Amino acid sequence: MKILMYHYVRESMPHLPFFRYLSFDNFKKQLDYFEKNFGLVSFGEFCRLKTEPKFINMLKNKILLTFDDGLKEHFTLVYPELLKRGALGIFFMPSLVLEQEKALCVH
Repeated sequence: MKILMYHYVRESMPHLPFFRYLSFDNFKKQLDYFEKNFGLVSFGEFCRLKTEPKFINMLKNKILLTFDDGLKEHFTLVYPELLKRGALGIFFMPSLVLEQEKALCVH
């Protein structure tokens, strides 16, 4: 299994040419490519690993998607797209944001 990590997936923002992000359209193109050439790990497949660790061998060519920082676009853009495709995304949410009630210093 290959694991890919994403941060910023957003609608195109031509007014911010130096801000690094992956446009949502390009994200969907990447998903199309991954589905066609590798396959995306589903929730059921991921859960099966807990009871059947050797099942990982069946997923050796598939891709597991992860998303860092719990950004708004992960919920409004990425999550619905993954649902449509039956794909799993693992979203890592920083708890310090809630504790300190301010954005991470990386944003």
